[in-house]
Amino acid sequence: MNRRHAALLFFTLAGLLLGGCAQRMSPMPGSSAAPASAGACQAGAPKLDAPYNRSYLVNGRRYQPLTTALGYDRRGTASWYGWESGSVTSMGTPFLPQAYSAASRELPLPTCVRVTNLANGRSIEVLVNDRGPFVDGRILDLSYGAARALDMIRSGTAVVRVEALAPTTQASSAAAPNPSAGRPAEFYLQTGAFQQINLAIRERHRLQAMGVGPLLIVPGLVRDTTLYRVQIGPWTDRSVAETLRARLLQAGTAEVLVVQQ
Repeated sequence: MNRRHAALLFFTLAGLLLGGCAQRMSPMPGSSAAPASAGACQAGAPKLDAPYNRSYLVNGRRYQPLTTALGYDRRGTASWYGWESGSVTSMGTPFLPQAYSAASRELPLPTCVRVTNLANGRSIEVLVNDRGPFVDGRILDLSYGAARALDMIRSGTAVVRVEALAPTTQASSAAAPNPSAGRPAEFYLQTGAFQQINLAIRERHRLQAMGVGPLLIVPGLVRDTTLYRVQIGPWTDRSVAETLRARLLQAGTAEVLVVQQ
């Protein structure tokens, strides 16, 4: 099937799928198939004298990381972050959005934790290797991959239980569970990121009127600000995304970004 035919087929199917469902978001493929328990985190004992485990200042507020994660068992609200956060963690290791990792203001780095979404019982192990979230009322910032496994992408946040796990003796501090290894990359088109949800809904309605879909409104933190991102997809073939991007730009959409997850 050539690109033109693939794009035409996509628009036809999108029109059928979106008819009569303007008030609900399309489900993300694969989100319901996440296992109830996944990931096998490994991390050695934190180096307490490392710069990332010392007292630090953010937005005029000073934070003092814990000297041990032993007995850490807390409940709170978790958020998630993805490709827009940058490519390096606070530890200086590569940030992999699809891996099971997280950011904490207070846990020593690195620390393995078990995170349970209390709304649905899903549980995974993640590697805490970054600092954040610096928003009151948030206990943890999860990577995209971890948030997807816990089925909290569309909600943006979830009430979770965070339990610290004992350090492993044979582990690299840079290691992180990465269940996405070997999984095809997914590509989305993003037409806007808005601070107000009503603007994101308006953009979704505009795209629906054009017969475009599947559509998602994805909330997420970008530099401590919640943005509502309007996205189309996903596809595993980037060429299909690029073809639709060109058609949207030709139709007058001001900006269309290809986002890889």
